[in-house]
Amino acid sequence: MADTGATPFVSISQRQRWAVIAAFAIYLVLIAIARAQDPTPTVDWIPAALLLLVALTVAPFFFLRSTLGWFHPLVFGAFLRFVDLLRRFDMYSWGLDWHRALPLNNEELSELIELQLLLHSLSVAATYMGYFLGPRLPLPRLRFTQPKALVPRLWAILAISFVAFVIFITRQGGLSTHIGSWAEGRHGQIAGQHYQFALVQLGIPVCWVWLALRRTAIRSPLFWVAALVTLTQSFLVTGSRGTGVYAVVVGLIIWMLRERRISYVRVIGLGIIAIYAITVLGSFRRSGWYGQPTWDSATDSTFADTVVGGARGELAERSTNADGGLPILAKVPEEVPLLWGSSYLAIMTLPIPRGIFPEKPTMVDGRVGRVFFHMDAGVPAGGVGEAYWNFHIPGVFAIYFLFGMFQSWLARAFLRQPTQPAVLAMYAAALLLFREPSGLSLVQWLLVQVPLIAILFGVGALRFGSAPTRLPMVLPK
Repeated sequence: MADTGATPFVSISQRQRWAVIAAFAIYLVLIAIARAQDPTPTVDWIPAALLLLVALTVAPFFFLRSTLGWFHPLVFGAFLRFVDLLRRFDMYSWGLDWHRALPLNNEELSELIELQLLLHSLSVAATYMGYFLGPRLPLPRLRFTQPKALVPRLWAILAISFVAFVIFITRQGGLSTHIGSWAEGRHGQIAGQHYQFALVQLGIPVCWVWLALRRTAIRSPLFWVAALVTLTQSFLVTGSRGTGVYAVVVGLIIWMLRERRISYVRVIGLGIIAIYAITVLGSFRRSGWYGQPTWDSATDSTFADTVVGGARGELAERSTNADGGLPILAKVPEEVPLLWGSSYLAIMTLPIPRGIFPEKPTMVDGRVGRVFFHMDAGVPAGGVGEAYWNFHIPGVFAIYFLFGMFQSWLARAFLRQPTQPAVLAMYAAALLLFREPSGLSLVQWLLVQVPLIAILFGVGALRFGSAPTRLPMVLPK
């Protein structure tokens, strides 16, 4: 659907705006119906806390005017929150009977869910306050040029990435041996190897640059070969399914920002394929833990059964029975002391090798796994959980206020030069990957944003300048 509005964020029509608001309302109605049909109903404040969160989430659809668009930071954040609400539908309907890290009953877990919802509401309100009331951060001054011999330069970077992949797998003793090492936990496996992984995954920002700077990329077989190879490399090296999904979603956002339209077919299709891929690749990854990796367990079910099972299974469990934020709320600070900012310090010390700084702090997802789940694997705490563990309730407000300031800076930086292809790539990556102020999200973004900027400089598409330039978007046919 073509965008006829003026906003570079891709305008939302009045009908679409009310359709989105109706979707949130329908969600609340379905929650109420599910709770009413519960044969053993419980009395708690989950519906009231959920109503508050939803009301705050849809607020941008009312107070944003000329900048209201699908890819405005506040609006896009609302869509991401809706996806999270869908994953937690069962939990908000009937509560939890058990949690992997907490020996609590349904009533006690419901109290934690209420607290979590209230803190999420506080985080949303703080984000809005930081966005509108916080001091404005200065914008970078950049100039853009039309690169020459773009595709050959990008292929040269892809070749470097592929050679790094081959060298890494060879040093690991072969592909099967490397996949078998995933059973020891990817958190420990990745430690100390971020630079190697970033080199192997250079193809991801390369494809984003290609897609942003060449409108014909989506019709080029060479582009799809490059995308397939780099996504395969990424999964085989890290075992991370989410990295590939996020990479494809960023590519889709770049395309929609450039074309100024939303493709519902592509969005829905990508969602279905993403769930299928996450489920199938998860089965493949687990098969490698016990010997030779095989696709047999991944293809036992039909496509439809796999998609439905994946949506209601692992994806939902990560946000419910295995949620890393709930044990933080249950045990901090009474049983587990506050971190007082050390998990955020871990982000700043990440580039320092542990051999030089053995006592440097670790990322919060690894701490959650060890402290609350008693395993050597990372469990995401979420932005709210990490802020709470560091500075309790005031920390949730402060961290999200700062995040609101960042989103204001991001929106203003995009609006300053919204037709520049290089800006499209940088903005799309930041919009999706740095979706919340958690250490994990920030590191995921920086690990691709820094190479992305380096690639833009390397191919000649981006330069530092004394003043910003406003050049028309050039999309060669």
